[in-house]
Amino acid sequence: MNAAYLSALKCWLPIGKLEHSTGMDGVEPKRSGVHLITPAPWEHPHLPDPIGDRDEPGALWVTNATLRLLQRLAGPKYALVEAPVVHESWTSGATENFLDALRKTLSAARETAINEDDTLTLEYVKAMYSKLISTMGESVHNREMMRPDWMHIIHSQAYANLWGKAFKAHQAGLEVISMAPTSST
Repeated sequence: MNAAYLSALKCWLPIGKLEHSTGMDGVEPKRSGVHLITPAPWEHPHLPDPIGDRDEPGALWVTNATLRLLQRLAGPKYALVEAPVVHESWTSGATENFLDALRKTLSAARETAINEDDTLTLEYVKAMYSKLISTMGESVHNREMMRPDWMHIIHSQAYANLWGKAFKAHQAGLEVISMAPTSST
């Protein structure tokens, strides 16, 4: 999916220090972070597993984007799986708009570059948001913004967005063969 990470910049990012909680205490609409969950078994071989292929069953750490996807899939609209069991969380108050101005600016520059067949600008924009996402974890290239949780949440949001597209394709009668890693184009 083109611009997967660019569209994923619209996600819930924790703003403050992550705080520990147990059970569902850290799961709130305006909080984000990482959660230790035990997911329900995925019993839909015609659809990709929303947490990806796993070698080992049991509890695992997921980001807020993945937890939200699993909760949607457990809800009445989809009813595809049981809700995951949340054991503990590290979360903070969050906003969905923190990187939105940047996302809109880069998206507009990308669209203009595509419309004007400006490959140089398109590649530059692609490199900008790819570098931002890859260096916001622990990197020697970006010491100003070290938020590995943000990096993982954005990656997970890109996967969740891609999963939604795969589901729509399936609903339209197409067979979903595979969900490959996203492209940053």
